[in-house]
Amino acid sequence: MGDSDRNADRAAAGADFLEWCLSIKADSPPWSVEQSMTQLLAHESAEGFAPSLAAAARDDAEVIHELGRRPTPTAVAALRAFQAMSTIDTQRDLARINADRLVRQGLPEPPWAATIGRVRVDGCWWAHDEVDETAIVLCAFSYDGEDPHGILALIDRAIEGGLLRELTLGTDPDLLLRVLRQAGDGDDGLMVEPLDPARARQLLEDAVATTDELIEDRQYKPTPVPAAYRKMRALTLARARALSDSVAPPPALPGSVELELLKRAFLDSDAARALPAHDATSRAVDLLVAHITQQAGCHPLRLGPRRILALLGLPALAPEHLDDPDVARVLPDVADAWVSWAAAERGLSADATARLGHAARQGRDQLGSAAGEARETP
Repeated sequence: MGDSDRNADRAAAGADFLEWCLSIKADSPPWSVEQSMTQLLAHESAEGFAPSLAAAARDDAEVIHELGRRPTPTAVAALRAFQAMSTIDTQRDLARINADRLVRQGLPEPPWAATIGRVRVDGCWWAHDEVDETAIVLCAFSYDGEDPHGILALIDRAIEGGLLRELTLGTDPDLLLRVLRQAGDGDDGLMVEPLDPARARQLLEDAVATTDELIEDRQYKPTPVPAAYRKMRALTLARARALSDSVAPPPALPGSVELELLKRAFLDSDAARALPAHDATSRAVDLLVAHITQQAGCHPLRLGPRRILALLGLPALAPEHLDDPDVARVLPDVADAWVSWAAAERGLSADATARLGHAARQGRDQLGSAAGEARETP
């Protein structure tokens, strides 16, 4: 049996299983169908094993094509479920086209087809820290007051795009909101505020994209990863799409002109007054800002403790990798001064400023120690 035959058999088996599952859900409310479909799209075994996301997407595409060839009511139902829940735009369109064609041939729609996914957004909130390294996002939904539910996501914003650390689905949004507010009452300095739905969509979609990329990379296995991530992934993205027709753009990185103005303002500031007034200092600032924007992927003013430590731990900033020994000597002090200046420019609280300063001193000590070792090496 060739690969094409095996693929066809696998697609047929997948379509059979989807039709069977949707036959059981024939008279179920849309919320029940969505909960089943998000688990099916996970392609995850009871033991937690799953194919790569790319392989799962290929399998789903073949199943959609196979369902489109089946003139049965359950095939229409399965296609409508794919249309509502697939994580890939083209697959949702393909499922819709195939379902529409079967309906035009006289096959009935499932009773939930007109309402699945058409949820009401009952509110969005988030808890976040001053330095933008932690975000806890809560979005609440219902079907016009029925089947209320909420998605609570803990996003590690120290990683570019955001990494999902926890992902919770609850059927009592009020309870989830109390949990969120309790997080704001803790000692972590989190602020709880209403969140614009378009911004919530951007935060969730970016975090899913980053998490997908990292968990699929065999060289990087983020810990912890939400245990139910694969099973909640399709539902999370479907609800993100329901939040807003458009996605709020992420905060833009400054352009070249703005970067030059920032660097000039820093060099003219009190924070830089103690730095040596020579070209090596300016070159060190250029190097630091370039790595903040290009490697850390964040605005040069929006540094948090973990970003600072990660940035100053980059091999490219180690003295042995710098061609200019004068830059290597002054870089630790430049980094310390930049962090202090950035905190003042942002108007951070004394506590947040202290945490940034502590991280900067740790990073400076690492760079300084490495610089000393480099100077002692014959």
